[in-house]
Amino acid sequence: MPQNAQQIVVEFCNAWGDGAIARPDVNKIIGMFAEDGVWQLWVPAGPVFKGRAALRSEIERQCGFSSFMHCGITRIVSSGQSVVTERVDHFTMRGIRVEHALMAIYEIDEDGKIAAWREYFDTADIGKQLGMAPEAVIGG
Repeated sequence: MPQNAQQIVVEFCNAWGDGAIARPDVNKIIGMFAEDGVWQLWVPAGPVFKGRAALRSEIERQCGFSSFMHCGITRIVSSGQSVVTERVDHFTMRGIRVEHALMAIYEIDEDGKIAAWREYFDTADIGKQLGMAPEAVIGG
């Protein structure tokens, strides 16, 4: 029997790291997605990645410029198989420790896999911390 939806999301967020390890366990992260899982990196304008190959490619790309990640869940609520997190995440990019607040919505399928993940955050806030234009943030 699959874990409940909130437990799955907490495990998923923890798989990104505790801020002390340089690189997350990408295989674990990818294994938590449904085969045709979807990640919308930020809503509404962000890119959408569908399927494990595309998800792996994007996560590997981000690991090329971000390290020491930590997804800091501050609130979590759920209804059925939908879970919402409020987080304060941290990562290191260009030698700078970045902190950013965000909201994320997850949809968990009947097999206990992440079918959809949508994140809502302000790239301008991250850009300000890094001295970059907001549109350049996701490019690394």
